Amino acid sequence: MASSTARNPVAAASPTGKTKTKVLFVCLGNICRSPTAEAVFRAAVERAGLADAFIIDSCGTGGGSSNWYLPGGFSYHEGDAADPRMTQVASARGVRLTSRSRPLQPEDISEFDVILGMDDANIAAIKRAANHWLQEGLVKDGVVDYERKLALMTEFLREERWKKYTSVPDPYYSGMDGFELVLDLLEDACGGLLADLQAGKVGPGAR
Repeated sequence: MASSTARNPVAAASPTGKTKTKVLFVCLGNICRSPTAEAVFRAAVERAGLADAFIIDSCGTGGGSSNWYLPGGFSYHEGDAADPRMTQVASARGVRLTSRSRPLQPEDISEFDVILGMDDANIAAIKRAANHWLQEGLVKDGVVDYERKLALMTEFLREERWKKYTSVPDPYYSGMDGFELVLDLLEDACGGLLADLQAGKVGPGAR
C-alpha cells in the first residue's frame, strides 16, 4: 500500500470514560469534499457540546490512481492541503480546513464506526480496497461485516431542496458555484448525520 503521512486513528475514550464514536469521511483525492465534511461535522459537534464524544477524520481513495491500495501503490495528492478554492469558500462561511490528504488504510476499516463516501464511486473504491485487504489479512480482527459501517453522505440530507442529490458532486473541475454547492450539501448532511448518530439510527449500536 502507498506510504502515508496520515493521521492514524486510535481507539480512545472520552473524559467520561465512554468510548468515542469514530467517523471517517471519504472522497477521491481528500482535498475537496471529504476534508470539508470533516471540518463541517467537527464544527457541528463542537456547537452541540459533543467534541469529546467523537474522533473525526477524512481520507481519499487514491485521487485517481488505480493501485493506491496495493503494496507500493501511489496515491495522488497525499500530504497536500485542501484545494485552495475549497478552502476559500469554506473560510467565507467560517469553516477552517486544516487536514492533509491521505489514502484510506486497512486500519481505517476496523477502527472507524461510520465510513461515509461522497458518491457511489467512493463506496465502490472503499469496498474494492477493503475486500483486498481482508483477503490479504491486513484488516485487524478480520472485520468481514465492514459494509454495515458504510453510507453515502447524501443519505443524511434533510432539507427538501437538497434531497434530489444522490451524491456530493466533485467540484474539482467546476467553477466556484460547484464548491459552494459542496458546502450547502455538507452543512445540511452533517446536521442530519449528527442527529441520526444521537438517535442511534447509525453508528455503534444502531437500531
